[in-house]
Amino acid sequence: MEQLMNKYLIILFLLIEVAVMAQNKKTHLRNGNDLYADSLFNDAEMKYRKSLEKDQDYFSASYNLADAIYKQERYEESSALFDGLKDNAKDKNELSKIYHNLGNSMFKQQKLEESISAYKNALKNNPTDEDTRHNLAFAQKMLQQQQEQQKQNEENKEKQEDKEKNKEEENKQQQEKQEEKQQQKKEQQPQEKEDMSKETAKKMLEALEQQERELQEKLQKKKVKGKKVKVLKDW
Repeated sequence: MEQLMNKYLIILFLLIEVAVMAQNKKTHLRNGNDLYADSLFNDAEMKYRKSLEKDQDYFSASYNLADAIYKQERYEESSALFDGLKDNAKDKNELSKIYHNLGNSMFKQQKLEESISAYKNALKNNPTDEDTRHNLAFAQKMLQQQQEQQKQNEENKEKQEDKEKNKEEENKQQQEKQEEKQQQKKEQQPQEKEDMSKETAKKMLEALEQQERELQEKLQKKKVKGKKVKVLKDW
């Protein structure tokens, strides 16, 4: 009889302990929710963590913890927490909320394709969620703009590269023309000097010939002047 009573006491003690732990985790959860409502997200995070210390599988505390971390703009961390909750959702509605928040976390990291995938999964589980539908449309629009901008940037880059290539080719052609002109000038210079030498020699020769003619004329005049002239007599 005494042994039976001891067993009952042990069971009762365990039940009380479980009840206390359950009450503690719910108390921390409620306190965290109150802090969250007052936008004290860091304090709320601490309460949710205390709740999880009592029960690490407490879904509500895990979900709210991820949400509090999202509100603190720690989007990479919140993404990992929401992603880890997918297998613990008890129904499609809960799973839809998880995917919705996962999509928001991805969107904030500019991971648009991942956010679109998450929103689509949210709508598969809850097709009537207009908030998710709105976010999906917005993310798709942002992705389209991003892709168009990327395409424009690539086209501008190609145009700039073509422009630089054409300019480089033009500069090369101008340099070649300049070198060709310089080469032609070098080739013409000796000929010009040679032509100038011939012209000078010609002029010198003409001058010498002129001097020779003038000298001959002078000599001729002297001979004529000194020659005796015969006078005819009138007989």
